Amino acid sequence: MIDMTNNRVPYGLLTDEEKAAMHDHEKAGGDFLVTTLGSPWFIKTSGGFTDHGTYRTVSLPLTQDVIAWDRLPDWVEWVARDESGKVHCSDVEATTCGGHWMYRLPTDVRRIDDFPGIVQIGTCDWKDSKQRRPRG
Repeated sequence: MIDMTNNRVPYGLLTDEEKAAMHDHEKAGGDFLVTTLGSPWFIKTSGGFTDHGTYRTVSLPLTQDVIAWDRLPDWVEWVARDESGKVHCSDVEATTCGGHWMYRLPTDVRRIDDFPGIVQIGTCDWKDSKQRRPRG
């Protein structure tokens, strides 16, 4: 992911990848510091971008993914998101290996991020996304 917290380039001169990072930040509910034609920096919360405005992302608070545990089978004990954003559930705890989680075998691992309403992705790093099923 591109860090745009110290951006000094007007939106109209950003690369497509940098513009995409700005839009992703906006979709995630993030705010921006903005200056337009030499004006003082101010906070922007929504409303799109103008080519002559210079935007800096304001860091989002780190939040854990929200898991609808009640919608997962009882055998699911762990959920984790990998570096690519894919979310898997398993009956055993995983360890990191590169940008992925590794599971000791035999185990049952299934991808769950394609099912609506099961996972709401948070803002924490993927390495901090692993969660164990809460037990009451």
